[in-house]
Amino acid sequence: MLFLLLLLFADPPQSTVLLKHGLVALQRGDLAEARKDLEQASAADQRNPYIWSSLAETYFRLNNRKDALSAAATAEKFDDGSRVLAHALGIFYFNYADTLLHEEQFTEAADLLTTALKHQPDDAQLTVALGVARYGQRRFDEAIALFLKTIALAPDAQQPYIFLGKMLDQAGGHLAEITADCERWAAANPQSAIAQLVLAKALLASDSHSERALDLLRKSIALDGKNWEAHYELGVLLEGKHDYQAAATELEASAALDPKQAMPHYHLARVYDRLGQSDRAKSEREIHQRLTSPAH
Repeated sequence: MLFLLLLLFADPPQSTVLLKHGLVALQRGDLAEARKDLEQASAADQRNPYIWSSLAETYFRLNNRKDALSAAATAEKFDDGSRVLAHALGIFYFNYADTLLHEEQFTEAADLLTTALKHQPDDAQLTVALGVARYGQRRFDEAIALFLKTIALAPDAQQPYIFLGKMLDQAGGHLAEITADCERWAAANPQSAIAQLVLAKALLASDSHSERALDLLRKSIALDGKNWEAHYELGVLLEGKHDYQAAATELEASAALDPKQAMPHYHLARVYDRLGQSDRAKSEREIHQRLTSPAH
């Protein structure tokens, strides 16, 4: 964005010299110098949206969030319809929202992203980020709609498929559309372990005994044997088919790969009971209880 903005002012009037200096300082990470130059530029030309968008980014990097949002709002106020400005603001809002999402401030992130999408309604990054925020707010139907929109905008983006795979129990009338999207993704990425896993989960949401899901889970594990969830899903599927010894093998692998996950231990307890291994079943129930306790 720095170079695009510099090109806009390749032969600038005197009033934009400070903006150029501020952008160069921002690029090299000299935030104090960038702030000084850009604040002086904003005082000299209070209606220049490029100055305000650059100030928004500078304030954000200085962790001055209040002034960053204020500067971004001022840039929007004087928006001249430029795609460069819209892209610069989109990057600012995405970075800001990403910080909020990592801090689990989902409502604040959602409000920010909703504002940003008014200016760039077809931006895939902003759309998926808002989906994550709605997921964090447990507004699942809205999150699903946003992830499906992201896939329509950017079919190769991995994140929306992964999130949809986490909320299939909330899919409702969207399940057929989600499954169709996952079919296309898995077909386009036959060497992607996660793509095969997510498609398997979508199929299992419709048929808990799906033979095709069984094959997909085995393929996913062959591609990447270190994913605890693939072993878990396969173990649960084999448990449902009463193949308890094979189920135990997969669930044990799942628990070993990620000991903090509670559900593999829950199913291991059930499987060990079926295998007549009561002591091991008791131990797994205790682990599951510990992992799901409020203190944990």
